[in-house]
Amino acid sequence: MYKNTENIVFSAIVFALLLIPSQTIIVQLIQYILSKIIKPKILPKLDYKSGIPKESSTMVIIPTIIKNKEKVKELFSKLEVYYIANKSENLYFTLLGDCSSSKTENEPFDDEIIEAGINEINRLNDKYPDANFKKFNFIYRKRTWNKGEDCFLGWERKRGLINQFNEFLLGHIKNPFLYNSFNSFNGVNSENNTNSVDNFEKIPKIKYIITLDSDTDLVLNSGLELIGAMAHILNKPIIDKSKNVVIDGHALMQPRVGVGLLEVRKSKFTQIFSGLGGTDSYVNAIFDVYQDNFDEGIFTGKGIYDLEVFSKVLKNEIPENKVLSHDLLEGSYLRCGMISDVMLMDGYPTNYLSFKKRLHRWIRGDYQILGWLQSKKLNILSKYKIIDNIFRSKLETSILITVFFSIILKIIYNIKIL
Repeated sequence: MYKNTENIVFSAIVFALLLIPSQTIIVQLIQYILSKIIKPKILPKLDYKSGIPKESSTMVIIPTIIKNKEKVKELFSKLEVYYIANKSENLYFTLLGDCSSSKTENEPFDDEIIEAGINEINRLNDKYPDANFKKFNFIYRKRTWNKGEDCFLGWERKRGLINQFNEFLLGHIKNPFLYNSFNSFNGVNSENNTNSVDNFEKIPKIKYIITLDSDTDLVLNSGLELIGAMAHILNKPIIDKSKNVVIDGHALMQPRVGVGLLEVRKSKFTQIFSGLGGTDSYVNAIFDVYQDNFDEGIFTGKGIYDLEVFSKVLKNEIPENKVLSHDLLEGSYLRCGMISDVMLMDGYPTNYLSFKKRLHRWIRGDYQILGWLQSKKLNILSKYKIIDNIFRSKLETSILITVFFSIILKIIYNIKIL
């Protein structure tokens, strides 16, 4: 690689530095070749545009930290739009409000948030009445002491919030929330906010959960298409009883995620780096190297899952205070399916710092799940996904170090690069 030198040490260092960029180029080249040879595979779906049947009842949730009542109003306005875009019987919407971290168990703004949530669900349920069960619900979490973080916060954060909600809907646990509209009548908590048997029996039997980030949009009919895909018999999840993981079908599905038109134009940064926004009328499905070759995609936190299978497979699988980024693990245990012909719209960081903060969270999560490389439950493909994420997280660093190392060799040792 370097001219006029036979120094083994320098050669070894350069080889190590170029290993990750070389691996990235090879992987991208292989994926490009495969995309030209293999056609995108579309997962089969049932047509639910005329309505969702009772046996496929679905809850749309937005789990997010809420610090003020304005955020509550903003998110319920989004849920209202999602309902209008996916109007159907047996489709319900819940804002899962997570509490912020604090040195005290309760904050003065907690009551304001709960009051705003009650007002919003009453407004929307009066506006869109449902004979079976109220369409819109609100949950706000209790703070619990976390010794590792040395503060009060929601148990296991987002993962804990979703798990608690799952177990509550399944009837496995009593109400663990500070406020829970499922256990209330006319916006007032019943029986001191404990499980009311009469009211619990009115809660519909939920089959699927669609989980969204606070900046994700459930666009026209996309929710109905996600439910139709999960309900198709060819996608039914099959569990390996010995390992307790999904080995065929899909218990979790990830749609394609794009960037909204308005998000693209928020700043110069988004205009340059976010790519083309909106939907492409000429594109139906796109090639995904994992889904189209192995019938197994990657979960990125926005999608639909089978409630009972999720609970059965993932219960007690992830230790407390160990993992923040849990999406890849959930996708591996539940055998995530990629629905590339269904598209959701997402936000995008508006500046470099917010982009890097988001990337830092993702990379930190990738390192936290390295221990699962020794797991006998994950297949080889799932373990490769973990390793590939680690390699890609080091790409920019390795390139930068290589450039500086080359400059040093040139200045100090007068070694010329070919």
